[in-house]
Amino acid sequence: MKGGIQHICLAEDDPDDYLFFSETLKEINSAIKLTWFQTCEELLTFLKTGSELPCLIVLDMNMPKMDGQTCLVSIKKELELSHIPVIILSTAGHLTTINTAYQAGAFKYYHKPGSIDEFRKIITEILTTPIQ
Repeated sequence: MKGGIQHICLAEDDPDDYLFFSETLKEINSAIKLTWFQTCEELLTFLKTGSELPCLIVLDMNMPKMDGQTCLVSIKKELELSHIPVIILSTAGHLTTINTAYQAGAFKYYHKPGSIDEFRKIITEILTTPIQ
């Protein structure tokens, strides 16, 4: 991605995981804007306004109401949104879940880490992986 990642939308219902992600992101690159949504419905509403589309979406699979898989499919079927890379960061680690996410258009799939150091490694990798 030219110019690097400037804005990430994070769909994560767990406030602790949001805090880990946001604090680690700030530590690595405080210039990146992070917009947080606790439900997929909130994320989709924001994205459909089209006013401030992110460079990247990070999505949890285990979300209340609409799950991450349904959200991913909704994003990828919208012409105006389908170009935005979606990275899954979830505790859902079953191979079927991972394969289904990739088939639906996920760019990458990470199993949610258990430590801040592992969060740092994942976020660093997310920020340094070339995104088309």
